[in-house]
Amino acid sequence: SSPASMLRSLAIIALLLAVAATLASAADQANPGFPKYFAITPEHTPGIQGVPTDIDVRTFNYGNIDSNGVEVTLFFNDWGAIYSGWQPIGTETMDLVAGGNSLDTFTHTFEAAAHTCLKAEITDAGDGGNTDVNDDVIQINWDVVSADDAENIDLFIPFGNADGEEILINGTEIVCVNNSEIIPCNIAQSNGQRLRLALGDAADPTAGAPGQVGDTVMAGNSEVLTRLRIPAGYMTALDLDEFTVMVRTEMGPQEGPREQVHAMVTVLKTTVAEILNKPHLCCLKSVKMRVMLETIIADALNAYEAGDGQLALKLLRIFVQKAKLLECDLTDEEITCIQKAIQAMTDAGLMIAREFSAAASAAGRRNTNPGAVNFFKDFDRDSDAQWFRRAGLYEAALLTAAKGSEKWR
Repeated sequence: SSPASMLRSLAIIALLLAVAATLASAADQANPGFPKYFAITPEHTPGIQGVPTDIDVRTFNYGNIDSNGVEVTLFFNDWGAIYSGWQPIGTETMDLVAGGNSLDTFTHTFEAAAHTCLKAEITDAGDGGNTDVNDDVIQINWDVVSADDAENIDLFIPFGNADGEEILINGTEIVCVNNSEIIPCNIAQSNGQRLRLALGDAADPTAGAPGQVGDTVMAGNSEVLTRLRIPAGYMTALDLDEFTVMVRTEMGPQEGPREQVHAMVTVLKTTVAEILNKPHLCCLKSVKMRVMLETIIADALNAYEAGDGQLALKLLRIFVQKAKLLECDLTDEEITCIQKAIQAMTDAGLMIAREFSAAASAAGRRNTNPGAVNFFKDFDRDSDAQWFRRAGLYEAALLTAAKGSEKWR
């Protein structure tokens, strides 16, 4: 062969070798990112106001080479009355081996009692590259509620777009978890009861496919409510005392990387009597303070058992008022204890309102005053009480629940 053809052959070989080297380089990369479930696990849910809270973040390297100098930043966003957008808690730097993971603990003191959103982001992928940017940001909104399995449990979960640009909610699904194990969201019952999901507060959670809604466009600076209905008897059918339901989606621009967003609610199966009989205040050092608050709870229990839901709610509201006023004289441990008690009493009040309003409706006693909100009669059309609860405005939640209570008698 001629020298020219040999040179052409060598050039082709060199080009093929360069392409092969490029492909090998592309294949051998790290991929720092977050797992689908429980990437962020706070010590307290919601965070305790005024007390340091530890928050664990787990980061994986899904790639096939090590990556050094990976940076993860954790942000928080007070959802309620105090709203300042995403604010950084801190940044951790780590070295991730291929296929390995790192668990890092951040500490933050929340200034509001509101339900809080947490977001972790890979802010520097390190020296190993990053093959998939769609697992670089994860956001959780985690709450704990107490509820009676004898009733349908309706939850309203907001997804917000604080940016000015339109984004896409790329499908929304529910995942049910018990002790970190995935469990069925649908239960095999003759009546076909199952968890239902619907976007928008005007939608009917009993219509459409269970547990899944399609892509939804969200305008800038707007919010959409995902309403979740947990049917009566679900926890009993699966023999659960508690479980976590996760409303999971991806959000982001029409073109570009998406954020994984998880709204998680741990539901504790209980009754009003169990909550009000439970010793919530053993941690208080002041016997006088403890006796005063426990007396209010005992009086609320007596009113509830006597059939006076209106008085029971009033007493629980008084408990919340007095407990909040006492926090300035308490230790961090006592504040943690009393805030959990306030959340429990609020849930008990919402359960009382639901029970008594359902009974009044069944007896034909309707709230005919259009200016009042008979909240639990139309629970699936009005999320005000839950909004106040998420915002940490517990007294307002109880007031909202009690509206129309004159019709309970």
